[in-house]
Amino acid sequence: MPATLSLNACLLACMALLAACTRPLAPQEHDFAMAFHGAALDTRSVRLNRGTLIGGITRQRPPRPQIACRERIGPPETGPSVTTSTAAFVLFETIFISRPWWRENYLRDWPRKLRLSDAMLLAHELTHVWQWQQRGTTGYSPLAAAAEHRPGGDPYLFEIVPGRRFLDFPYEQQAALLEEYVCCRTLAPDGARTERLRALLAPHFPPLRRPEALPAARVILPYPQADLEDVCA
Repeated sequence: MPATLSLNACLLACMALLAACTRPLAPQEHDFAMAFHGAALDTRSVRLNRGTLIGGITRQRPPRPQIACRERIGPPETGPSVTTSTAAFVLFETIFISRPWWRENYLRDWPRKLRLSDAMLLAHELTHVWQWQQRGTTGYSPLAAAAEHRPGGDPYLFEIVPGRRFLDFPYEQQAALLEEYVCCRTLAPDGARTERLRALLAPHFPPLRRPEALPAARVILPYPQADLEDVCA
């Protein structure tokens, strides 16, 4: 077989494999995205891919303090460093998700029931898609976002300070802010931190409102023993 034909056959096989592992947003996922990102996110173009180009990627970072809602819903991190694996990454409008984190529908029971860690992951990754679609405003590029991941560092830690606008944060922190808002809005809709996050995000995501909190029994936490006292206060 000529080399050109062999290369074309390989490319077609790769494209077929990619398509077979890819799906659009489910209706509940679309509705969830509209409640946070609004019409600025073109959900019709979003694709989720299971396991392709991702898997076995680990890194080390310092343990995080249990201050943010994101850390409060999980077990305390201990030791001089923590080894983590990549759950997902975004390339343009496709979200590549590792197999352990793959779901056929991240919001399958929403709004009756919310699996909080799944909802937070989706909100985070959809924000990267939004950054790409709104790159004329955000200046986003996949290479710029990847450059924020430095050995031994933690690109997701952020601090809300007066006068700092949403677009002043690095790209991973922007996505972490949306993720944190999902957590706080769910568990403490009237919390002071929830309101600070809402005020920070609302100029770019107008649909953000202050809906009623889901009853605690309807929220599925990744760590049922989590201490949620004064969360997002």
